[in-house]
Amino acid sequence: MATERLKLKAEMREVGTKGILGSLRRAGRIPSVLYGHGFETMNLSVNGRELSALVQSAGLNVLMELDFEGKKTKDPLVVMIKDFQTDVIHHHMIHIDLMKVDMKEKVTVAVPVKLIGKAIGLEKGGLIEQPRRDLDVRCLPTDIPEVIEVDVSGIDIGHSLHVSALKLPEGVEIVQDPTFTVVAVVAPKEEKAPEPVAVEGAVVPGVEGAATAAPAEGAEKVEEKKEEKKEGKK
Repeated sequence: MATERLKLKAEMREVGTKGILGSLRRAGRIPSVLYGHGFETMNLSVNGRELSALVQSAGLNVLMELDFEGKKTKDPLVVMIKDFQTDVIHHHMIHIDLMKVDMKEKVTVAVPVKLIGKAIGLEKGGLIEQPRRDLDVRCLPTDIPEVIEVDVSGIDIGHSLHVSALKLPEGVEIVQDPTFTVVAVVAPKEEKAPEPVAVEGAVVPGVEGAATAAPAEGAEKVEEKKEEKKEGKK
């Protein structure tokens, strides 16, 4: 369970142009927006290096307490990452949406699915199919699991495991339909050999009665001109 309260340095910022946002990013800060139910939206910037370290160690569902560089707030602002944008080339975060968390209210978050064990069907040549790498769960912030473990060892070819069969910690419910397929083992697809394509006029070596390629129309005209020149010289 992700229960540890971690600190993230934050600063207030003004809504700016692309140039101002670019300056923040070059300074190692990530522009962000903080919002929540019954909470006035705040425009912030956070320390990019600190945020990356927190995400790498605790995952995207980490609970963080904002630290405004010594400025005290009436109540600690506990937040989570709700959404983010990444750079298309370097793949690091360039903007994040933070959600203010009420520790007494349930939240809906995506939790990674971790497959454990070896499916029976794999030993028979089957293939694992996993429609989604995560599942949406609803629970209190302190009850968010780091991963949802799914034991696939009993799955044979042609069989699957659905949401209804998963064992979850107390207080955690999956938002997806109970009949949603979490993982399945399918038979490998047979590769069909390409069928030979018949070409009109093609010569097939070693086959009697094979058609002989007909001379092209242009070639016939060239031969006719050669014969005319020979007759003219005589």
